[in-house]
Amino acid sequence: MDELENRLRGIELAEPPLGFDPDEVAGTAAKKARNRRGVVATGVATLAVIAAAVVFVAPGDGPERLAPAASSQQAPPVPKDDLQHLKDVVPKVIVGAKNIEVGNFVGYGDLKTSEIRYTDEEGRPRGVNLTISGPASTKDGYPREGRCDPEKVADGIGPDRKPMRCVELPQPDGNFVVISETTPKSAVGTEGDIIVGQGFSVRNPVTRNAIAFRPGGGSVNIFDLGTLDDADRVRPSLTDQQLLALILDPAFVPK
Repeated sequence: MDELENRLRGIELAEPPLGFDPDEVAGTAAKKARNRRGVVATGVATLAVIAAAVVFVAPGDGPERLAPAASSQQAPPVPKDDLQHLKDVVPKVIVGAKNIEVGNFVGYGDLKTSEIRYTDEEGRPRGVNLTISGPASTKDGYPREGRCDPEKVADGIGPDRKPMRCVELPQPDGNFVVISETTPKSAVGTEGDIIVGQGFSVRNPVTRNAIAFRPGGGSVNIFDLGTLDDADRVRPSLTDQQLLALILDPAFVPK
């Protein structure tokens, strides 16, 4: 293009004049040429960018061949421990209870117990123990056989010789539940003598206990501590439904 510009500038005009300025023509031609080079360069650069963004897929290759984008995998939620879970479920099970206190688990070996204290709807302080027992402790301390045998569940004999309520409730999931009631620890007999009546119908039941023998060999036990004041106990702390909700809770796993 520089050569063309020089040639145009070196032309000797013949008469008559040509009607244009060779310098102007040469400058205009050079400017157009430079513009064309700029357009071509820009187009090449644009094509290079487009080519870099295009992913070539060979015939027969499908989208499934492409590596998937890395996804952030959330860690599975950490399960709550037994104590925290117990603190969460007690207010839902013992409806109307106030001043709920769930004590730390204490125990030994494969057995641990937590004491639950609360104020009932009548304003009386009450308590129950929840015990999670592994296979060894269950076998030694909570034998399943004969749980409702009056001679085994009673500490003495009531005057009417009638055993308190004790029921066995096999569950569809393999748990074997026993719910038993007890009377006051002592009462006055027909002749005025003091007799021990726990386990027999000397009076109305004042405690209601429950145990679930788990299929794996362990157990979950609720023991009714009754009222914690000096007044006479008049009824059990928990109903059958409340006992079952706690001892059959799948979150409590004996180990």
